[in-house]
Formats: sequence, structure tokens, C-alpha cells
Amino acid sequence: MLKAFFLLLLAVVQVKMIYTGEILYYLAPQMLPFFYFSTFSFLFLSAYKAMLILLQNELQKNDPCECGCSEGHESVWGKPVMYALFTIPLALGFFMPPKLLDSALVEKKGIIYQQVAPRSADHDPDERKAAQDQTIDHEWWEDYEFESSKSDLPEEQQTLKDELGIWYEPDHYQQLTEALLEQEVIIVDDRGFLDIMLVISAYQDKFQGREVELSGFVYRDMAMSENELAVTRTAITCCLADASFYGILIRGDGLNVFPTDSWIKVRGIIDQDLVFDQNMLMINSIETQAIETPESPYVYPYLYRQYMP
Repeated sequence: MLKAFFLLLLAVVQVKMIYTGEILYYLAPQMLPFFYFSTFSFLFLSAYKAMLILLQNELQKNDPCECGCSEGHESVWGKPVMYALFTIPLALGFFMPPKLLDSALVEKKGIIYQQVAPRSADHDPDERKAAQDQTIDHEWWEDYEFESSKSDLPEEQQTLKDELGIWYEPDHYQQLTEALLEQEVIIVDDRGFLDIMLVISAYQDKFQGREVELSGFVYRDMAMSENELAVTRTAITCCLADASFYGILIRGDGLNVFPTDSWIKVRGIIDQDLVFDQNMLMINSIETQAIETPESPYVYPYLYRQYMP
């Protein structure tokens, strides 16, 4: 009966995580159907095991000589070890609150900054062509006709497609781009964080100088000055094992008062700068304020957000 009880407790832990929303600290929304299935499976197995035990007890009453097991008996240490292994995840599930991924893990896994194309005014087309001619060795393939891979998409949308791969949906991202370009102040909400920042990066020339508002937790590295920080969000595609950290470089006065890992909301002007020989999206802060940790701290690609409850 103890086995059935442990299976029931596992189901109860998972029901608790679903009810409180804690499961979203561990899994992406599109994985929830599998979690629901496992919860139902634990409940079913618990009930099934309990019925077998009750039936076995009835058989033993009718035939007391029958012990109800196959040849041999279980090891003396078998059950204690098995129950101990089940007790660990149960104790963690009931008594250990979920912890957000923070800068300690960012330092280990690294952070992804939004790169943008250099301003057209900064690079003359003839210079770019000359640089390409110097790097390409025209030999036997010079007159070879390769299969055309041209796309009907605008250059910026092609950039998004290259970035997103199979997750790219033309209609969604073109409509999102048009909607953002019409906004006087671009509000980067939690649900659309990844997609909006990708669009801003792809169309940086058009968004240059526009006002934007976004939130995230504070991350700093050794190369940053007192007036710099990165507004960071954790992106989940499946579970915590594949978590990635996306950061936006922020510059402005008074940023040193915000502790690392604290959550802030930033309103500023979109810009770009050369950081470690790479053009990075940057925001010049107008106003920065501390906020509470949001209910849904992680962000997801558009396709995955469709599964959110």
C-alpha cells in the first residue's frame, strides 16, 4: 500500500505545481500537456496499485498459505532504498520553493546581446564591395551557376527568418513589424519580449531614436562601467536545461543604484554602439525604476507562447 501512497503523493505534488503556476518555473508552456498526462498517469497507477493490493489481501484471506509473491522475496534493502529515492523529489516538491535563474547562471552559460547591422551612413557601399572582393577567391566557381536561393521577403524579414529558422512565421512577424512601427512609444511586454526585440534589431535603422519601454533583471559583467547594465530575460524553449539569456545594453545616469538580479523597468531611446568590435543594440535610459518580479518571469518564442494558459 505504501507504493500506492507514494504514487499518489507524486500526483499531488504535480497538481500543486499546476495550481500555483510553479510548473512554469521549470517547463515551457508547450510542455504542459505532457506534464498533465504524467499527473493523470500517477493518479491512475496509484489507484490501480491500491486495487491490486486489496485484491491480493482478499486472496490471502481465502488461502493463508499463499504469500502472494513469485519465487523468492525482495532484498532487505530494496524497499528502503526505493522509498528514499521517491522521498527526495517529494520533499523538494512540497517544501522547496522555485528559484528564478539569475546572474550566477548567466556568468556560467553566457549572455546573448542583440546585434544589429551597422548604420548605412557608416559604411559606404563601394567599401563593402571592395571588402567582399578581397575575401572571396574567384577561381573555378567564378562562372558556375548556382541554384537560385533568392527570397521574396524584404531584407529585414529575411534576417528574422535566418535568426528564427523553423519558428519564423511571415504573417505574424510582418504584422508585428507594421504594428511596432506605428507605435509612438514601443512597449516591450513580457509575452512578446523576444519577438519585439528581434524586430527592433532587424529594423534598427527605422527604430533608431524611437522611445522604448522594457523590463528585466539586472546583469553586469566586469567590462561594464558604472553607468551601464544589461536588462536581461531568460528564454525557455522546452525546460530549464535549454535556458538562454538575452540582454539589452542600457546606458544612463544613476544605474549603479540598482543591485544585480533586481528587476527594473527602463524607458529610453533606441541606439546602437560598437562593443567588442560588434554593433550592439543599445538603449539610452531616460527613466529607470525598480519593479517587482513578474508573475511570468521567463519569455518564449511566438510559437511557444500560443500554448500559454
